[in-house]
Amino acid sequence: MTSAGDSSEEPLDLESATKLIARLERRLKRERAAREEAEEIADRGMRELWLANRELDRRVDERTADLEATLAELEVASTVRERFLSTLSHEMRTPLNGVLGMLELLDPYTTGDQARTYLDTARTSADGLDNLVRRLLDLVELHTGSLRAEVQIVSPNDLRAKIEHHWQRPALQKGHLLSVVSFFQHQQLHVDPNRVHQIVNELLQNAVTHANPGRIEVRLLPANSNLAIEVVDSGPGINDEQLHKLFDDFTATNTAAERSTQGLGLGLALSRQIAEALGGTLTISSADDDDLGVGTIARLTVPAEITSATAA
Repeated sequence: MTSAGDSSEEPLDLESATKLIARLERRLKRERAAREEAEEIADRGMRELWLANRELDRRVDERTADLEATLAELEVASTVRERFLSTLSHEMRTPLNGVLGMLELLDPYTTGDQARTYLDTARTSADGLDNLVRRLLDLVELHTGSLRAEVQIVSPNDLRAKIEHHWQRPALQKGHLLSVVSFFQHQQLHVDPNRVHQIVNELLQNAVTHANPGRIEVRLLPANSNLAIEVVDSGPGINDEQLHKLFDDFTATNTAAERSTQGLGLGLALSRQIAEALGGTLTISSADDDDLGVGTIARLTVPAEITSATAA
């Protein structure tokens, strides 16, 4: 009989101990096999992942090389195109200047209404071609990043007078009363006057050609460190759909039923790009669709150091 202090569990006999050891060895063997299988699966997964990553890297490298080659080809093609346009434009200027010069020389010798009509038509066509050549050159300069402002010290009154002198007669011929107002007082501007006139001429060309007969006002305004020029016409205005397309290349907007669409639609788009290249902006606002007829406001701003006339 076992005493109270003895263990309640009887010691295993040899046979039971042998069975227990065998069970433990089988369990250990299964666990070792499972661990080895898991490690093998993990190793196989890692190898497959490594191979997949290696294949992905290879494809990325191939794709990158293809893209770089394509980009190089595009850059070469773009350079060739821009060089061709630049060369063509410059080569066209020489005979074109000859045509314009000869037309001017013919002017005093042209008599008769029919001959005068022929001469005016030829001059208008030559001027249009000259304008197109200039735009091509501007496009090349913009795409190559070579367009630079040629800043000069100019008087706002000189700008006003030049705009008025150039556009007073064409405006009257279309039934418009043109007024050019300067809000500067005894000040000078440090701007590129040629680019300013180029953009303003484009805005006035659109206003004179497309607006209803009435009043066109040009305002020269100081705006912080900018020169602002607004061109306001008497309508009919531009609806939202047309307004969104106004600055698209090769888009001409027809805002009246009787309007004929002329040109390549480059003028406003090119003018905005030039304004932005100079560090400025060009915006056009108009009435809503239900309120056409109140006119359109085109606003050009360009950086301009404004100084007093005495300081200049």
